[in-house]
Amino acid sequence: MTGWWLKLFLIMWGITIPLMLLGNKNHTAQELMAKIDSLESIMEYGEACIHTDRFLKKFSKQADIDQKLKARAYLKNSLCIRSEGKNRESIPLIDKALAIAKEIKDSALIAQSYRELGYSHTITGNYQEGLHAFSNALNIDTRLDDLTSVSLSLNAIGKIHEMWKEFDKALDFFFQSLEISLRIDNLSQVAIRKASIGSVYKSQGNYEKALEYLEKSLELEIEMNNQVRKGYRLDQIGEVYTLIKEYAKAEEVLFSALQIFQDNKILVSESIALNHIALNYMLSNQLDLALQYYHKSLSIAEDVDFNNMMQKNYKELSLLKEKYGQFDKALGYYRQFVALKDSAYNEQARQQLLGFQVKYESEQKEKELAILNQERLEQELKLNNARQQRIIMWTGIIVLLISFGALYSRFHIKKRAQLKLAAANRQLSILNQTKNKFFTILAHDLKNPIYAFRNISTSVYDNFSELSREDISYFTRELKLSSEKLCSFLDELLKWAASLTGRLTPNIEPVELKPVFDKLIELYRPMAESKNLNLILDVPKDHYVMADCNMLDTIFRNILSNAIKFTPEQGWVKVESEKNTNQVHIRIADNGIGIDKQDVARLFHICNDPSQIGNSKEKGMGLGLFLCKEFTDKNQGRIWAESRLGEGSVFHIVLPAKLSSHDL
Repeated sequence: MTGWWLKLFLIMWGITIPLMLLGNKNHTAQELMAKIDSLESIMEYGEACIHTDRFLKKFSKQADIDQKLKARAYLKNSLCIRSEGKNRESIPLIDKALAIAKEIKDSALIAQSYRELGYSHTITGNYQEGLHAFSNALNIDTRLDDLTSVSLSLNAIGKIHEMWKEFDKALDFFFQSLEISLRIDNLSQVAIRKASIGSVYKSQGNYEKALEYLEKSLELEIEMNNQVRKGYRLDQIGEVYTLIKEYAKAEEVLFSALQIFQDNKILVSESIALNHIALNYMLSNQLDLALQYYHKSLSIAEDVDFNNMMQKNYKELSLLKEKYGQFDKALGYYRQFVALKDSAYNEQARQQLLGFQVKYESEQKEKELAILNQERLEQELKLNNARQQRIIMWTGIIVLLISFGALYSRFHIKKRAQLKLAAANRQLSILNQTKNKFFTILAHDLKNPIYAFRNISTSVYDNFSELSREDISYFTRELKLSSEKLCSFLDELLKWAASLTGRLTPNIEPVELKPVFDKLIELYRPMAESKNLNLILDVPKDHYVMADCNMLDTIFRNILSNAIKFTPEQGWVKVESEKNTNQVHIRIADNGIGIDKQDVARLFHICNDPSQIGNSKEKGMGLGLFLCKEFTDKNQGRIWAESRLGEGSVFHIVLPAKLSSHDL
């Protein structure tokens, strides 16, 4: 008996000791991670980085370490590397964290890893990869109902659209993010969102609005005693002062921001502030000081591989050298700017064209399957005919009965086959129309703006030394218009592709119409005011529809922008809605140029060429109104138009209403 108890004791001891050691090991790792978190909370980032490096050296190769702690350590280490300006080197560390997060199926950690990956890709100029990473993070954050992280991801996506100069989209994402930050009462995020909105207004030339939002953001940063972010706001405000030619104010504010960035060793922001100081000196004709600060900014940007700031410095150095009269050096800097910009643009274009290739190959396969299905049905029909003939030949006494039965059977089989064949032919016709539209767009609408872009840029490059300032202004305006047209076209084409392949499914929910139109009216007000148009909104507060909010935004945005575009000066555009028990009827009317009666019926069909409709010089790619029709149908609604040439147009959209409690 004693021997049995002794054996049991030794077995239990052998199991307990390793478990105790494992517990102590993880406890030590947890304590070190807690210490790192504490250092970060009091903004001792340098000390936190030292301990993070110590954590990875001590625990990263231990198989029994808590994998979540290990992934968090890799993410923290990537931030340390990024703070030193080694943005590309931070990406492999984030990839390691992401792989671990996926392995342990920690959704929150996966989303955080995608967000950090998006920041690193964006800083290095790889905006397409950055957008992909932020979109993945946003999907996970939304599923987890993590509003703080959703707000972060929306803001980051808005920043990428701002860099692509898609300002309307950027504002849309920033205002969504601000709304969430206000809802969760997160003052830190509210300050950042207001600054992001101010940045877009600055880019649009609305400097009064820009200063309003930036100064509100600065007040919050000072209230929260956040020195680093105070520096960010001062830098943005200083840039606006430069643009409104208050150079002395700009210099004072920008140097305050620079000092904060240098004290905290934030190299990326230091490069930005130095560039803004240089621009301020150049515009105030202090050229030698401008040259000095441009070189400082460029040196840091090259060290940290800050693509966007390298482009900006090269471009502005080209202008500075032109002011000196050193045209050969100006041309050299401009070539460096174009080469760097082309490398970023080509990556984006490659991703877009890859999507088109996949869509085209998918359509080809669908067409081949439809043809094969048609041949199979025809073969079945032939086999049925042969079978009936054999039955008739070998029947004897009961030939009459079998003949009647065979004829009856044959009639129904043939009818079913013909119905299937007709359905296959209809599907094939739709595929052919889609294919023809796709090739037409690629051969004409996509080719023309790209060729125009190439021809104008080639002309500028070949004749740069002979061009006057007015010529350069003209050509750059043409390049801007051509690129904006191309970006708008690509956006509509991608939405069309998503709709056709069934990847775009509506998320039906109650949507109040008035806030949607309030936002759109505010968005298009500058465009309307430039033409002295009167925008009239008559949509009551209690009008709700059951629809997908994003699809509604696309429908109303297309129709409202068309109404403003095709209405002459001193005209009006009116939006009104009427509600009954089951439906809400929205009307968007204008007193613009109108549409010929025979063209109205063709507005929403994919097989028609929009360039042949109407007499306006402003033509689109033909996808906007077709998308409106597609999205309205997906939301169980109806859309149609009424118009007379020279008397304006009315677009009608009818959508299911949200039922109130007394309607149920």
